[in-house]
This record gives sequence, C-alpha cells and structure tokens, in this order.
Amino acid sequence: MLNIALQGIVQGLTEFLPVSSSGHLTLFQFFTGKSNLAENLLTDIALHFGTLLAVIYYFRNDLKPFFSINGWKQQSTRKLAGLIIIASIPTAIMGIGLKKQFEALFSSPKAVCIALFITGLMLLLAEKLKIRTATVENCEEMSFGKAIFIGFIQGCAITPGISRSGSTISAGLLGGLNGEEAARFSFLLMIPAVSGATLLELRKFFESSTNLPISGTELMIGAAISAITGFLALKLLVFIVKKQRLSIFSYYLFFISILSFIAITGK
Repeated sequence: MLNIALQGIVQGLTEFLPVSSSGHLTLFQFFTGKSNLAENLLTDIALHFGTLLAVIYYFRNDLKPFFSINGWKQQSTRKLAGLIIIASIPTAIMGIGLKKQFEALFSSPKAVCIALFITGLMLLLAEKLKIRTATVENCEEMSFGKAIFIGFIQGCAITPGISRSGSTISAGLLGGLNGEEAARFSFLLMIPAVSGATLLELRKFFESSTNLPISGTELMIGAAISAITGFLALKLLVFIVKKQRLSIFSYYLFFISILSFIAITGK
C-alpha cells in the first residue's frame, strides 16, 4: 500500500512538472526492485488515469465548448479542435510505429538518466532562446505548421526521461506562445495522447494476463493520490511558467540524472 502511494505521489508530481514522470517511475521501480512487469504495467495505467482526471478537471472550462452545439458554432472552438487533432497525428504515428523501440528504453535506467539530462538542457535552452515577446496571443491563433511541430516533439517525449510537458511547452514558447498559452495547449494536447496510450496499455495487459497482480483497492488509492498530487503540481507549473522560471527544473534534472547514473553504475 505504501509503495503504490509513493508511486502515486511521484506520478502526480512528475507528470505535469517538466521532469518526466516515465523517467522517474522507471528509476523508482529500478531502485525499489519492482520487477513484476504485469504489476508495473497495471500500476502505470492507474496512475496515468489519475493524472488524466486532474488535467481534465483543471481545464474543464476549456473543454466545455467541445460538448455543446453552441460551443462548436464558435470559430475558436473549431480551430482549437483542429490544432489538437493535427498535432496528435505525428504523436500517434511515432507512438505506434516506434513503440517497441521506445519500450526497450524502459529496461535501461542509464538511458533514462541521459534522457533526463537532455530534458534539462532543453528547458534551459528554451528559456534562453525563446522569443521574449510572444508573437501569438493565444493558441487558437497558432498555425497548423507549429501545431504539427509541437505534436512531433510530443512524440519524441515517449522516450522515458524526456518530459512531455517540458518538451511541448518549450516548443510552444519557441513558436511564439506566451508561457500560459504554451502550457494550456500542452496539457490540452495531453488528453488525447494519454487517453490513447492508456487504452493501448490496458488492452496489452488484458491480452497478456488474466489475473490481477495487484488489488483493485491499491489501484484506486494510487489513482486518487496521483490525481490530487497532479492537480496541485499543475497549478504550481502554470504559476512558474507565468514567471518564466522553467530553467529551475533544469538544475534539478542535471542533479538527479548524474546522481542516479553514478548510483546505477556502482550498483
């Protein structure tokens, strides 16, 4: 019970903060000796479901127009839907086409450490190189070309250790969005990506296992903790992005990646 609770906290914090939840969970499972792949898979599904609920609740006002006829009459709603759909295409292609290659990296903690370090560099460079004055007032005004680019970057973030939120927010900033709008598009884009990945992983679990390796109560506790922690982390990240201080996460990633790499090498 304690283990699933800790993983829920790790997932909730790292899914939205630009430090890579998959990378942290891989290292957490490595250092705690969690070797039951079926249990890890089902746990990851439950924890990702929790953070998915958190982002849906946080952006509930942005999502309301998609569920009403009047909402679809607005050009901004149709444009945002189109941007999300077209940005999701490269993510889906990369996720399905390179699935086995990405999954292999989960068994290589050293590769995860390197990817965490790369995420730190990416955040640092994005803050240093981004256009100081936003050229796009809100993400509904963004071009489809920039949306495709952000979707491609999100596809690369399937690599454990590459932060999905960090990479897509950085891409949005470099594309001319201000911090708040870059974060908004990043997390709206997360909803179809994580929903699709969760459904695929759930199907994979049921195809490979007939017995639950972990109790339903533990899964619900983990999902609830990841949802609550994730909501708080999301609010914190939006505040930090507004203050243009994303680079503070870079130094954390440099520290944790180097320290973990040394610990793994000596283990």
